[in-house]
Amino acid sequence: MTTLRQRTRAYTTRDNRRAALNIAATMTVYIGGLLSAIHIVRAGYWLAAVPVMFATGVSAVRLYMLQHDCGHGSFFTRRKANDIAGTLLSPFTLTPYKAIRYNHNLHHAHIGNLDRRDSTEIYVMTVEEYLAAPWWRKLGYRFYRSFVLLFLIGPTLLYVLRYRWPRNTMKSGLGNLLLHNALLALLLGALWAGYGSSGLLVWLGAVVLGVSSGVLIPYVQHNFEDVFWSRPDDLSFDQAAVEGSAVLDFGAFFDLCTANIAYHDLHHLNSNIPCYNLKRCYRDLEGTFRSRKIGFREALGCLRWKLWDEDTGRMAPFPRRGAMPSGQVEANSTI
Repeated sequence: MTTLRQRTRAYTTRDNRRAALNIAATMTVYIGGLLSAIHIVRAGYWLAAVPVMFATGVSAVRLYMLQHDCGHGSFFTRRKANDIAGTLLSPFTLTPYKAIRYNHNLHHAHIGNLDRRDSTEIYVMTVEEYLAAPWWRKLGYRFYRSFVLLFLIGPTLLYVLRYRWPRNTMKSGLGNLLLHNALLALLLGALWAGYGSSGLLVWLGAVVLGVSSGVLIPYVQHNFEDVFWSRPDDLSFDQAAVEGSAVLDFGAFFDLCTANIAYHDLHHLNSNIPCYNLKRCYRDLEGTFRSRKIGFREALGCLRWKLWDEDTGRMAPFPRRGAMPSGQVEANSTI
C-alpha cells in the first residue's frame, strides 16, 4: 500500500525559474517597501509609513520562508545554489543561514518528541513538570509564555540580538555566521549612509512588525489543543509530522504572503517539497489523510494553551490555583 509520504514525492521536483522568480518578486516588494517607508517618514508622515513598514516586514517574513526552503535543499535543483541563495538572503531575514538550518533540521528530526523539546521553536512544559517546579521556575515559564514576551519583545530580541550568535554556531559553521553578520553590517551601513537615522529607524520598525507577526505562524502550527506529543518509545515520525503540525486556513492572500508555509503537516512529513508545490500537493491529497485545519478564531484561542497534559494527551492552560493533579488543570485560565 502506498504511504502518504510516498505520494508526496511526486511534488518534490525543483524548478530553478520559479525559485528565482519568487526571490526576485519578494525582494522587489521588500526593497520598494523599505525605501517608500523611508521617504514617507522623511516627509514627516510617520503614521502613514506604518502600513508600508508592515508590508516590508511581511515581505521579510516571506524571504525567510524562501531561505527556509533553501535550508532544506528543496528550493533550487542544486545544493550549492540553495546555499548561496540562503546566505545572500540572510541579512534581509536577520537569520544566519547555516546555524538556523542546523537548528531547524533538529526541530524536524524530533517533531513531537517529548524528550527532545530542546529542539522546538517554542518550548513547552508538561503539566506534571510545571506543578513540580519551584516557584521561581513557574514564574519564569509564565513570563516566557506570556503574550508580551512571545509576540512583542521576544521576537525582536531573538532576531536582532540572539541571532548574531545563535546556538550551535560552532557545530554549523562559524565562517557562515561571520559572513552573515558582515552582510548585515553592510546593509545597515548603506541605510545609514543613504538616509541617516531615519533609514535605520524605518528598518527597525519593519523588523519589529515583521518578526512579531511572523512568530504567530510557528506558534499556532505547533501549539493547538490536540497537537501530538509522545515519548520516544511510542513515537511515529509520520504521525508526529502530520498530527504535530497544523494547517493555517487563513486564505489565499496569506498563503501568497507566507510562501505556502500554512500547509505545515505535509511540509513536516516531506520537507523536500518546494514551497511553490506545497499548496498543490495539499489540495491533491486533502481528504486522503487526517489534516488539522485552524482558522482565525481558533488561532486566537491557541494563545491560552501553555502546558502539555500527558494524561489527557492535550494542551492545557495554566492552573488558576495551587497544585492540581495532572489532567485536572482548569480550562478557565487567563492568557
